[in-house]
Amino acid sequence: MDLPDLKSDCMNCAALCCVSLVLDKGKMFAIDKEAGRPCPNLGGHLCTIHDDLKDRGFQGCINYECAGAGQRVTQMRFNGESWRDAPELLPAMMRDFANLRPLHERMTMLVAAEKYPLTDELEQMRQKMLRKLARSWADTPQMSADFDAFLEKLRPIAQT
Repeated sequence: MDLPDLKSDCMNCAALCCVSLVLDKGKMFAIDKEAGRPCPNLGGHLCTIHDDLKDRGFQGCINYECAGAGQRVTQMRFNGESWRDAPELLPAMMRDFANLRPLHERMTMLVAAEKYPLTDELEQMRQKMLRKLARSWADTPQMSADFDAFLEKLRPIAQT
């Protein structure tokens, strides 16, 4: 099955997490930042304090994983273009990133579920959902319901 990359690749992203996400000053972030405003530590498309994130109070950045959604939006939806070079792209890039992140998180969970002794029915469900999620750009109520049903059936297996 051909899946998108499910690990972040910052070199192929337009720093979508650094501009799209809200930061709340506290234990995880040293600053408050609104969605749509670039992090002040962003230089081009890379973090200027990446090696010192923990010491600078940005544990939340260390913990964050977009599951490949950022580079998929940047490369596949916007052909490598960036909101830095074309600011008018930012609203659409943020929207697509917000839509795609949960789908990539689900794909990550479905890939991880492969390690369990799934029944034939569950394995078929898992593969069908992976195929559907891999070609989707936004969630639907049916995809959410199917995923929740899969998790419900997986729970007893995963707890053993």
